[in-house]
Amino acid sequence: MNEGVSQIAGQAARAAGHGIDPATGMVGSTTASETVGAWGFHLGAITQHVDGVVVLFWAFALFFGTLVWYLRAEDKREGYPMEDPTQPERAHPLLGFPPPPPPKTYTLMKGGTATMPHFNSPPEVPARHLHPFPGSAWVPTGANPMRDPVGPAAYALREDEPLLQEGERLQLVPLRVVGDAWHVQGGDSDPVGMPVVGRDDGVAGHVRDLWVDRGTKLLRYLEIELTGGGRRLMPIFFADVNPKFRRVKTRSIFSEQFAAVPETRHPDQITAREEDRICAYFAGGKMFAEGVRRGRYGQPPEDLRRGDGAGGVKRLFIRRSA
Repeated sequence: MNEGVSQIAGQAARAAGHGIDPATGMVGSTTASETVGAWGFHLGAITQHVDGVVVLFWAFALFFGTLVWYLRAEDKREGYPMEDPTQPERAHPLLGFPPPPPPKTYTLMKGGTATMPHFNSPPEVPARHLHPFPGSAWVPTGANPMRDPVGPAAYALREDEPLLQEGERLQLVPLRVVGDAWHVQGGDSDPVGMPVVGRDDGVAGHVRDLWVDRGTKLLRYLEIELTGGGRRLMPIFFADVNPKFRRVKTRSIFSEQFAAVPETRHPDQITAREEDRICAYFAGGKMFAEGVRRGRYGQPPEDLRRGDGAGGVKRLFIRRSA
């Protein structure tokens, strides 16, 4: 009994020595001199109401808020200010929050400079808004929206220069330029010489050469010799190479539409903008090829609003005609 009482008394004394009230288990505020700093506050406390944890929390909150502000401002160096299609140009520019940052000049790898944001007006697009409010769908007004930057055929205006590797080497080249250093891996079907057919199974030409990306070591384009003359490039991602039937088929455009594929200025080079235009043409074919073939586009705006004939908006964008 005496030993038990002594143990309890010892624990109470130790608790009191550390500033703990034996009755409540709470830390005292004026006991145990070793827990009190030189200014009379508990260790870890800056004032009686602010401690290190509070300071760290607000420091992190300030840092994170500043980071979000900076990133949201920097991503407005392109594409801003936005414009309201229902208002005159530049009447009420939409800047959002936070506003775009002040212009900054960048030095380009190939020489020259670029200042962003530049606030230049975007190029004219052969399309109009279906309804007069921001975000409304675009209705193509050109005769061939696959060649216009509208909808799935839209593309960015990158530099009209070829992509280069270190040492000023061209990144995208045909196999005839690199010689025997590149070839189709054994076991894979070599599409060179295969006929190329469109979504109507009509023959547009045959594969003449392959274009490779020396940076990623990937096949990127098929060079097609058209039946009617001329050469065009088709992205490999829109091509289905069928070794069984020995043909290359695309489900994007029709055979007669290969002649309208954007051309390259140089037979052995392709620029970044030419790449985007070619890829956009085949991507736009998924939506517009049927309408272009039937002559649905290029109608006057009043015909589109009425929905009469083959140029009706409902027939273009809601359901496929019979």
